[in-house]
Amino acid sequence: MRTDKKPPIILATEQYDLTNGDVMRFAEEKRLGLVSPTHPVLTQTASTISEKDISVEATQQLILRLFETAAGQRAGKHASKRKGRGMVGLAAPQIGVSERIIIVDTQIGEGRKAFGRLECFINPEVIWRSRETTEGREGCFSTGPVWGLVRRPLAVKIRAFTPEGNHIERIFEGFTARIVQHEIDHLDGIRFPDRIKSDAKRHWVHAEEFEAYAKLSKKWLRTCTLKRWRHYAKLP
Repeated sequence: MRTDKKPPIILATEQYDLTNGDVMRFAEEKRLGLVSPTHPVLTQTASTISEKDISVEATQQLILRLFETAAGQRAGKHASKRKGRGMVGLAAPQIGVSERIIIVDTQIGEGRKAFGRLECFINPEVIWRSRETTEGREGCFSTGPVWGLVRRPLAVKIRAFTPEGNHIERIFEGFTARIVQHEIDHLDGIRFPDRIKSDAKRHWVHAEEFEAYAKLSKKWLRTCTLKRWRHYAKLP
């Protein structure tokens, strides 16, 4: 049977040097205001925002900036399904501000076929985790070419404030629960590569390979040791 569909790009297994695609992607992320994976803010514990400060202009402007950054990326060249990459969550430290604010796409499905609604959570904390866990593919705008398979609780319950200052508790399940946990980790200076215990499940993926990785993440051959990850991120 003949098909004109081009196969996904997979570069040589041993190719760890950054590609032209990687360089272009990082330049686009910098333009959007995202800090480099080596920025020290990404390893800090973010500051809690007092309830009285939620309504002040500086906080509200930070929230707006987070939404605008996500909207800019979703409209950009990295957002298409073919590229296999789109911003479904963002934490304030990722744009250089060490405060406990995240935004999460609370409606996107596991297939990531279409973006849903972004919501903001201030001072989010996980107050319950399911015993059942699941392993899933994760990437991050703050880990460069490092992706991986991360095991997390299947469901979580969080406590947080809304941008209007309302106190809420919400339960999230499946892929959305994964996003919430990933973003809250950022507030504690944790990135997902450090949660992966097996080097075989920590991967080095170039921008040209996003489509292939989305299909082959469980069989990916170009692995990334913890030492390589920490060297790339300039961690001790």
